Amino acid sequence: MIDKKLHDFIVKMPKVELHLHLEGSIRPETAIDLMRRNRMKSVPKRAEQVRDFYRFDNLGEFVDAMRTVSDNIRHLQDLTRVADELLDCLARENVRYVEFDCAVEKYLRQGYALCDIIDAIDRSVQRAQAQYSLQARVTINLLRSHNTDSMLRLVEEVAALHHPLVVGIGLSGDERKFKQSLFRAVFERAAELGLHRTVHAGEAVGPESVWSALRDLHVERIDHGTNAHKDQELVDYLAEKKIPLTQCLTSNLKLQVVDSIKHHPFGDFFRRGLVVTLNTDDPQVFGTQLIDEYRLAAEAFHLDAEDMGKIALNGIRAAFLPEAEKETLLQELQSELQQMQNE
Repeated sequence: MIDKKLHDFIVKMPKVELHLHLEGSIRPETAIDLMRRNRMKSVPKRAEQVRDFYRFDNLGEFVDAMRTVSDNIRHLQDLTRVADELLDCLARENVRYVEFDCAVEKYLRQGYALCDIIDAIDRSVQRAQAQYSLQARVTINLLRSHNTDSMLRLVEEVAALHHPLVVGIGLSGDERKFKQSLFRAVFERAAELGLHRTVHAGEAVGPESVWSALRDLHVERIDHGTNAHKDQELVDYLAEKKIPLTQCLTSNLKLQVVDSIKHHPFGDFFRRGLVVTLNTDDPQVFGTQLIDEYRLAAEAFHLDAEDMGKIALNGIRAAFLPEAEKETLLQELQSELQQMQNE
């Protein structure tokens, strides 16, 4: 257990979240409302029953569990509600900057226009930014199981919107079934159009997946990257090139990417100078908050308040923001963290 002083520091410190799926942040009470409205055959009555959906032993079962709940988002006001509740929760944790992703293809297939989907989320972001000391941006989550032609069309449409809320694209799904190289044309086009790029890699597959994300897709950031530790040349490369890894400890434990927190490479990555960040992935699915991730890291890897601050600042350095905005945020957080550490 960490001491009370460090616990209080973690609770109060400014934080950054870069690896968070909107569809994985649906509160149980909200899920019940959506299921009831959609007249599901068996609607849970209590939050604990919703959490029972989130029982899984592997990545495939996890995806099915996610869909059981997230498929009930069927109206744009549902998106706004889920985003509202997520941003309120993040503000209570003193998160100052968040990039969350949205699987917009799901809603496009329901017949909604991309501009209306983004505007529905933006209403939540504008409200939160006016109410809290919180900035938010969105990445578009592409699913490996989808057709690459439809991905290319979506990338073109996203870039044509020029919406300030959207900063880039990401790729998620089963690494084992769909190799990174399949999506080379999609990511080349995204880069040409000025969109930032990140990819889930090194989660279900080994370091070769991370190498492919870097060499085939030329991404700027790696989501997870946990299995990179199995290739020391790769670890050295990530450190030298300062390629960020958005790490999710609880997610990795529950999906059995590692068999125990003691065997998670986060602590080694951090001490070797990699740009690692702490994130929740799917907070409602995994039953975690960002504060929990910081506490878990502090206890498991013997990190102190100064280390916690460095991890938060890594989040700003890894953000898909213009350099001037990143520098302003960096200075603000550095000043606040320094003041807290001196108290």
